[in-house]
Amino acid sequence: GAAAASAGADFLCMVSPAEHLALPNTADIIEGTRTAKIAAHIGDLARRREDALAREAEMGEARHALDWERQYAAALFGSHAKEVHDRDGECETCSMCGDLCAIKIVEQALEKKI
Repeated sequence: GAAAASAGADFLCMVSPAEHLALPNTADIIEGTRTAKIAAHIGDLARRREDALAREAEMGEARHALDWERQYAAALFGSHAKEVHDRDGECETCSMCGDLCAIKIVEQALEKKI
């Protein structure tokens, strides 16, 4: 889907993970729809669409600021992102890096040099 969208396709079809295996359930439809939406967004980025580029820039700034609310707002699936983040409780950095968060380390290093 991303390749087709980047080549100019105006319509993408959703394919569920249950395709040709079983009738899709609600979770399959949600996953397939999210995947198609991500593919469309990648295509928009490849085509340099201003709205997609602005969304990516906003997400980058929000990540740099460790501003979770702005990240949820910029995410393609903000409520899902919040649900995933909330699984580990409220924390300043992401659960992946924790104390080794590159953003926090650079921030601390710059504060010491100033």
